[in-house]
Amino acid sequence: MKKNNIKGILIVNTGSPSSLDSQSIRLYLKEFLSDKRVIHLPRLFWLPILYLFILPFRPQKKIKDYRKIWMKDGSPLLVLSKKLIKKLNKGIGDKGIYYRLAMRYGEPNIKDQLICFREQKISKLIILPLFPQFSYSTTESVIDKVQLSLKELNWELDYEIIKEYYNEHLFVSSIGNKIKNEWKENGKKDLLVFSYHGLPKKYVDKGDTYYQACCNTSELIAKNLSLDHKDYITSFHSKFGFGEWTKPYTENLLTDLPKKGIKSINIISPTFSIDCLETLEEIAIQFENDFIESGGNYFKYIPCLNDSDEHVKLIERLVN
Repeated sequence: MKKNNIKGILIVNTGSPSSLDSQSIRLYLKEFLSDKRVIHLPRLFWLPILYLFILPFRPQKKIKDYRKIWMKDGSPLLVLSKKLIKKLNKGIGDKGIYYRLAMRYGEPNIKDQLICFREQKISKLIILPLFPQFSYSTTESVIDKVQLSLKELNWELDYEIIKEYYNEHLFVSSIGNKIKNEWKENGKKDLLVFSYHGLPKKYVDKGDTYYQACCNTSELIAKNLSLDHKDYITSFHSKFGFGEWTKPYTENLLTDLPKKGIKSINIISPTFSIDCLETLEEIAIQFENDFIESGGNYFKYIPCLNDSDEHVKLIERLVN
């Protein structure tokens, strides 16, 4: 195989603590919350808050949450991502395509995976952040890290970045099929909730297109399912800190729905490609408890695409 025929595909996600202990969670949070793309506050103001009030205490709370979802081989995000990469690489090495997994924060890190690609003598690199909707706080942060790593490695390489894909037909149909399969098995419920990871409203006001992309995603999937507007709703979860975030907030929505006579729901989060703490603990556990305690009688979280065959086909379509 000639050098100029070898392509490297770097699949990137947010990341996860490497182990189920406070120190690993602290290291992960430190890297994540130190990213200027994530926290748009002056360093002199933010870093004392991070080091004095968040890092000493938040890991103890988060370890309880991670413990509820931790798998035998590690965090769900890492375990499922590795299974996905294994499927993608199955039987294609002789075609000159190599898939590698990297996390924006934590391990496996982007720079190390680029070093591996260089050893494999790839001639073209495709970066696929597994964020269907572009945001400066996610996709652009990955781009920053890739560019910095290539510079540190003094490696001039032809590369391409897939910035978003929520409007790809195969993405929409794959999510739609998961919902259809759930309805086929357990029946359609009163409401379908699309819950996306929230974003500070000021980021949207500054030009981040994420909020609109999320709304568009819901509409595309609803169209695929032939739903009326009354059959679904878009909301946002995982608000952190002070200030206004994208609304409506999922936690508030779920406590209000039973009062309006909506007692059975399905909920899905098309902002995530792989199940993680936010989907498996916050949505599937916390939000279910909130909904049932508020008078609901049926709550079902529909999982991400994860390592499904449909996800494999979607990624292959995106990078080829």
